[in-house]
Amino acid sequence: MQQVYGLCCPSAMARRICGGLMSAWLLMLLCTDAQAALAITGTRFIYPANAPALTVRVGNTGDAPILLQAWLDRGDTRADPSRLTVPFVLSPPISRLDPQQRSALVVRYTGEPLPGDRESVFWINFLEVPPVTTTDSNLLRLAYRMRMKLLYRPSGLAGKADEAIGQVVWSLDKAPGADRQMALLATSRAPYYVSIPQLELGSGAQSVSWQGITLEPFGTTRIALPATKKAAVASATVVRYQVAIDSGETLSGSARLQQ
Repeated sequence: MQQVYGLCCPSAMARRICGGLMSAWLLMLLCTDAQAALAITGTRFIYPANAPALTVRVGNTGDAPILLQAWLDRGDTRADPSRLTVPFVLSPPISRLDPQQRSALVVRYTGEPLPGDRESVFWINFLEVPPVTTTDSNLLRLAYRMRMKLLYRPSGLAGKADEAIGQVVWSLDKAPGADRQMALLATSRAPYYVSIPQLELGSGAQSVSWQGITLEPFGTTRIALPATKKAAVASATVVRYQVAIDSGETLSGSARLQQ
């Protein structure tokens, strides 16, 4: 949040110079001073089927009050929150957090039928809106939006969620056809979602890496490979990854590609 002040430039050349200086100055201010004050405890949330409710801890680490709006969706970032239907109630949907104040949001499952043989994924949205502290029209206000996974976990699923990465079979689709790129295939045999913050195929300068990969339960995820790296990765035999576990930590590991 920054105030923008005008500069008086008498000529076209001066106006162009001043415009460039103003843009650089504003970019510097935004990079150094514009920071989100909302703090959320956790990186993703697990809702066990037998739990009466789930508590999400939030706080304001800034020096000014903020307004927090929160809602859930099924994965469409463009969906209108007022038209969404999800099998959960989140309260309060709107709250004010004073400086250094901590609070909690409560999520409750409404009982709508969901698959009992695998996890279901939803997303919690957090929108932080800073206060209006002046009537000056030359005011830049920044609203911050964050999204985090909410996993509904039925009772009695086979295996352990933290070991689900071991039930993923990796392979290369080397002959995808003229209309598709070569791809890395990840086939999960586990009933859990597998969140992979970092994934790498190959090694050295010719390796290919991805961030934020999510594998669905009992499904095959197709991860397209850059056409420029096709020859380099065709001979790759190992994938390396970092996987998120229930505690919020990430573990490193590797797996061989199936031929």
